[in-house]
Amino acid sequence: MKRPFSEIVWEWTKALVVAIGMALFIRYFVLIPVQVEGDSMEPALQPASYILYHQLTPIDRFDIILFHDDYGEVYIKRVVGLPGETVAYENDRLYINGELITEPFLKQAREENQIYTTDFSITEAADQQEVPAGHYFVLGDNRPRSKDSRMFGFVPETSVEGKAQVVIYPLNQIAWIK
Repeated sequence: MKRPFSEIVWEWTKALVVAIGMALFIRYFVLIPVQVEGDSMEPALQPASYILYHQLTPIDRFDIILFHDDYGEVYIKRVVGLPGETVAYENDRLYINGELITEPFLKQAREENQIYTTDFSITEAADQQEVPAGHYFVLGDNRPRSKDSRMFGFVPETSVEGKAQVVIYPLNQIAWIK
């Protein structure tokens, strides 16, 4: 027996409303798209590419995060120092709490430049001995061209909007962010 046209329309309408609702939920609460501006995160993220970030993911060392400053400007940087840690660079090498830490995501850039990250300590960059509780020390991957914690200090946890998850555009660069 044939179903009435109004019943078919009602079923499709319900399905469409549910699909739109799920898309909006994902867009506003789960994975949020944003365009990368500038070259401070090259080579990991290219200018004008689009990424998706997630708001509810815990932050670990070397995660790429989005955060806003006091004026609402959004930045995308890599977490290098976690609360309670000391951070220093010496001879282009990262030291956390005095221990040498490798940064595999900088391998290519280091091969192209003699010195990629100039020497500094957290005391020089932020006038403190260690990253305060509830804050992060962040750096751009393109160290010579990045405005980061070496200039503006620590990033409060309350300013973090989320963690970058995946590059979605350009299509030939679709990849999970490491």
